[in-house]
Amino acid sequence: MTTKLIFLSIASIFLITGCNSGGSSTSQEQTRPKTPEELRAELKQQELDNPLSYLSDSEVTMKDNTILVSKETFFKSAKYKDDGKIVEGYIANSATLAKYKDVVVKIAYYSSTKTLIEEKQFVFYEFYEPNSTNYFSLKVYPPSAFASYGFTVVDAKPVYK
Repeated sequence: MTTKLIFLSIASIFLITGCNSGGSSTSQEQTRPKTPEELRAELKQQELDNPLSYLSDSEVTMKDNTILVSKETFFKSAKYKDDGKIVEGYIANSATLAKYKDVVVKIAYYSSTKTLIEEKQFVFYEFYEPNSTNYFSLKVYPPSAFASYGFTVVDAKPVYK
């Protein structure tokens, strides 16, 4: 009985060792270095899957937009009236390989007590090349009670070409 048990133990050890030696060839295949083309493809796919990680806004400002109602004459000053606000700034694409389009931004208007009054989304139908910065200018009509605003990039579509 003990000889059968010893024989079974030795046979199972050989079986396990044989299976592991076959498995080591697949682990060798998995540890082979990737080619530059494979690495670039992986990086590009990662960038395409996460556009918000690579798109950012900077230098966003809001200023009054006034229009001329009547010209200045010798006896009268020129007259202007308010016509909303102009929001302008830059959106940068820091991805090294991925190209994006149709960037969606959100402007949030806050009261003097930091309470959210209103949010609006806008789409910029442009291409954003890798490692590039695009200027934007947007005419908005904020609510009269707003004291501050926030500007964020909320979505973009990857370009798969």
